[in-house]
Amino acid sequence: MMNFFGKKKKQKDALEQADQLMNTGLSGLFMKGFVPKEHREQINQSLNSARQSQMAANGGLAMAATAVVISVTDTGKLVNFDPIIVLVLDVTEANGNRYQKTLETLVSKLQIPRTGDTVGLGSNPANPSELIYMGLVTA
Repeated sequence: MMNFFGKKKKQKDALEQADQLMNTGLSGLFMKGFVPKEHREQINQSLNSARQSQMAANGGLAMAATAVVISVTDTGKLVNFDPIIVLVLDVTEANGNRYQKTLETLVSKLQIPRTGDTVGLGSNPANPSELIYMGLVTA
């Protein structure tokens, strides 16, 4: 909006703005009234995934583990034209523990991991026992 007579508003982060439109105010009320609950939950899950990816990309997290990609599956969902995919990973934590983990995450369309690639995983700040995707690890 042009804001001729009012104070200029600070530039909002796109994810913060999307979250506010989805969950608060009049637009949030309309979303609750017209969009089924399961679709709202999927949208909020996608927003959380995008937030985690943004935090990892900005270097806001330390790498807690590395993983080798076993398989990649497309979910068909997009956030800002970037795909949300399902990764099956062979995880190796810093302390040497190894296990398989399935992870649904947002990835850059320019850096979609392939089978055999090594990726970095960080601890989720909201839930430290949960690992989140941080991107491809270059050797």
